[in-house]
Amino acid sequence: MAKAAKPESAVKATKPDTNQANDTPAPPPQKSKKKLIIAIAAMVLLLGGGAAALLLLKPAHTAKPEVAEKESPVAKPVSYVELGTFTANLIQEEGDRYLQVAISLKITKPELAEKIKASNPEILHRVNMLLQSKRPSELAAYEGKQKLADQIKAQVEYVLGLRRAAPIINPEQLGDGIEPADTLVIRTDIADVLFTSFIIQ
Repeated sequence: MAKAAKPESAVKATKPDTNQANDTPAPPPQKSKKKLIIAIAAMVLLLGGGAAALLLLKPAHTAKPEVAEKESPVAKPVSYVELGTFTANLIQEEGDRYLQVAISLKITKPELAEKIKASNPEILHRVNMLLQSKRPSELAAYEGKQKLADQIKAQVEYVLGLRRAAPIINPEQLGDGIEPADTLVIRTDIADVLFTSFIIQ
């Protein structure tokens, strides 16, 4: 039995008209792209303006005082103890020369002053022996005077129990001039040795 042919109008209704679809243009998406670009530009402007306002309104010196406070060490209270005036014959180079020097100690613990006074005879002995081991030429320049101050400090530290062993008074006694390792400082509360008078004659 032969199938009945479909009416032509029904066939046309089921097939989409391709010519009609191509003729109608799709709505352009350009408006949504323009809105997105405008929104991004507005956000960039707002963020830039906010950053500029923060920089302008921020105080200029807020970070510097904090850095200065961290870097500045806490100042320890200092006091001074006079050892007295010393007169010592120096080792001969060109005739007899002697040294007259007044010495003070700068200390960071005031209670150390009593300990220095109690140990005064031994400190004076060690300082006198050290001064008499020097040549005039050693003490002529600033470096020589500074070295002497460091050596006096080491002797006082030893007497006060702040150093493990007695430093060598005359480096020539060692041969090579190297101090033994056991003269290391345990701790020190002596900030400096000060010469309030220094005369070589």
